[in-house]
Amino acid sequence: MENLQDEIREIRKQLRLAMNGVISTSMREKGIVYKLNFGVPYPEIREIARNHKPSGELAAALWREDIREFKILATFLQPAETLLPDEAKRWVKEIPYLEIAEHCCRNLFVHLPYMEDFTFDLIMDKENEFARTVAFLTWAENFKRGGSLSTVVLESFWVETLRSLAETEDFKATLKEKQASILAMKFYGRQSEKNSKKILSGFKEFQEVTGNTPELQEIYNELKFEFEYYR
Repeated sequence: MENLQDEIREIRKQLRLAMNGVISTSMREKGIVYKLNFGVPYPEIREIARNHKPSGELAAALWREDIREFKILATFLQPAETLLPDEAKRWVKEIPYLEIAEHCCRNLFVHLPYMEDFTFDLIMDKENEFARTVAFLTWAENFKRGGSLSTVVLESFWVETLRSLAETEDFKATLKEKQASILAMKFYGRQSEKNSKKILSGFKEFQEVTGNTPELQEIYNELKFEFEYYR
């Protein structure tokens, strides 16, 4: 425990040396409030992480603190292969802001050996604020890296992506969830011409069923432009 506390003190020292008051003040003015925010840019946080050996114990200790940089560092230092499913879901429940969700997905969740089961469960969770957003962001990271999904999970991705864009009396997605679902579609479509055609044709069918609102047409145009640019 003494060695762990020594390492945490060393991390605090490194963060203080790299702190940026302008960034932390700007974030606070935008409503992103932590007990402590050093305002350290992401590349420098990543560099600090490289100076420390990945450890579940260290990551857990960092994640528990209401400190922006500690939480981001935890996503780097938690070995994906040792994070149990229940613990991963607890992390999702404890995500305070979208920035942390993005780092969790990019640095940790996409590497989980049970990533597909994990995201499949999250996409069905309508109670937890970040659950569906995390599922979409993790899928986006997976597609970005050239990954695929099993037939069942891929079908869930497609159905739930469109569902997040439709507003019904029973379900209305948050803005961050919509943006994450669109991002996942973009990276899936970028993988191949076949995928991009599937996205666009499926989206057209969706518009015919739900009605072509200005918002949906704007999203369709955005996706079409995206795929034409990357082809």
